[in-house]
Amino acid sequence: MAEFQPTLWSVVLRAQDPADPHRSTAVNRLCATYWPPVYVYLRRKGLAEHEAEDATQGYFAHFLSKNLLDRVDRTRGRFKNYLLATLEHFLSNEWRVAHAQKRGDTPLSLDRARGETHVGIDPADPETPEVAFKRSWALTVLQNAFDALKAELGPNFDAVRGHLSAAGDRASYDDLAVRLGISVGDVTNLLHRAKRRLRELIRGALRETVENEPDVDDEVRELFENL
Repeated sequence: MAEFQPTLWSVVLRAQDPADPHRSTAVNRLCATYWPPVYVYLRRKGLAEHEAEDATQGYFAHFLSKNLLDRVDRTRGRFKNYLLATLEHFLSNEWRVAHAQKRGDTPLSLDRARGETHVGIDPADPETPEVAFKRSWALTVLQNAFDALKAELGPNFDAVRGHLSAAGDRASYDDLAVRLGISVGDVTNLLHRAKRRLRELIRGALRETVENEPDVDDEVRELFENL
């Protein structure tokens, strides 16, 4: 499926180019993918829910208004690592000033409840903010891939979802055949295609913000290590 074989670093490149007609879409896509990890990082730093929401909005407004996106260098690592570095700098040096000003127009409409599902705040939990950031990033990439697959599979998705994750509730192939009104052989083919497509969607999303295919492989490994 050719649409999932874009130029590496494709979304970042589009977001950096003022002349690209899809720039706004690319910026929105980056923000939508990375705001949950930013929010989780801030919560693990000790900010309350409303403070983390304000700081997340402030960070992305700062990131865009200061043209930090234009400073992303594809030869110096992966986009999420650059984002984390600039977030740490923002929190140390800029947030107090940004917090004192009116929020104004921001690129995000945050779903705080969604962010909180990634947080898991527990005083006894030794997870660092950096680890929480990467875990939330992994969850967001995976959820986006599942959402895209659901849109493609339609009503068949709910029937086969249990077979697409290690923790899923897996109905037997015979039960799925009856439920879907198809043969067991067709169930086998459907599951094979769904698993392959899910892998394509995950790799396609990761390919958008890395430099080369070995980096994609590394991102896939890191994604599953952080789940």
